[in-house]
Order: sequence, then C-alpha cells, then structure tokens
Amino acid sequence: MGWGLIAAAIAVVAFVRYRERESVTLTRQTELATKLRELAGDDDVRLAAVDEFETTIYQRLFFASVVAPWIRSAAWSLLATVLSGSGAIALGPLDGTFANSLYVVAIVATVLFGLATLAFVGLAAFHTATTPRVSFTDSYADYDEPEPAPARTAIPTRATSAADKKATDKKPADKKVPAED
Repeated sequence: MGWGLIAAAIAVVAFVRYRERESVTLTRQTELATKLRELAGDDDVRLAAVDEFETTIYQRLFFASVVAPWIRSAAWSLLATVLSGSGAIALGPLDGTFANSLYVVAIVATVLFGLATLAFVGLAAFHTATTPRVSFTDSYADYDEPEPAPARTAIPTRATSAADKKATDKKPADKKVPAED
C-alpha cells in the first residue's frame, strides 16, 4: 500500500506540474508572437505567418485558461481522497479513543474530498462542453467572391383599394373591328 500511495502522489504532482508548465509555455509563446510581429514590419507574408502562430496560441490558451484549473483541482482532490482513505484503512484496526477519533476524521475527510473530486470533475466536464471554441475560420474566408444579390420583388407605388381591384379585374369588351376590303 505504501508504494502505491507514493506512486499516486508522484503521478498527481507530475500531472499538475505538466499542466502548469504548459501554461507557462503558452505565455512565453505569446510574448514571442509579439516580438515576431514587431520584426515582421510591413511584410505581408511574415505578418500572415505571425497571425497563424498567434491563432494557434490563443486557441490553446483560451481553452487552457478555462478548463485546466478545474482539472488540476480535481487531480489534487483525488490525491487527497486517496490519502485520507488510506489513512482511514490504516487506522481502522487500531483501538483507543484517539485512534477512533482519527478514524472518524479520516472517513469524513475521505467523503468530503471524494465529493470535491466529483464536483471538480463535473465542473471541468461542464466547461469543456460549454466553453465556446475560438474559431478563426471566418477570418480566412475568401471575401473576393461577391455575395448573390437578393431577388427583387415588385413593390406597388400606391395602395390599391377594393374598387381599384374590381376595375382592373374586368376585361375590356371585345370590339369588332371592321375588316378592310
């Protein structure tokens, strides 16, 4: 049981450290993009490359800033659940008032940290599902193509009354034209 707890603690610490390093790397890349933009000057090709680089960074940074804190909190809470649960297991067979008190405290801590783990996992899943994805596809759309003009409909220039409609609905009487001989 001891090696498993040590392995779990190392795994959680390594995971949290990796996620923190990713945030630091993204911050560094943001600073790099600013410097590259200054160096690009007025060159359209270089500016386009910097725009592409910035887009990638900001998409990752946006997602990491919203979801990553909940994932890290869930990892820490899971570690606390495992450690307090193993403490409860270790204290279970001991006799005495002090040991029983610690056993109850360990059980309560295990339940609370377990609930916190579920809450953090739920919040991370909620934010993963509901966080709007940053999409820059609209900025790459080809704007050279003209949009089709909407179909025009005839708009009457004056309002027609019911009497006007009756007058226009009547067909003129056929007049006979004499034939020329």
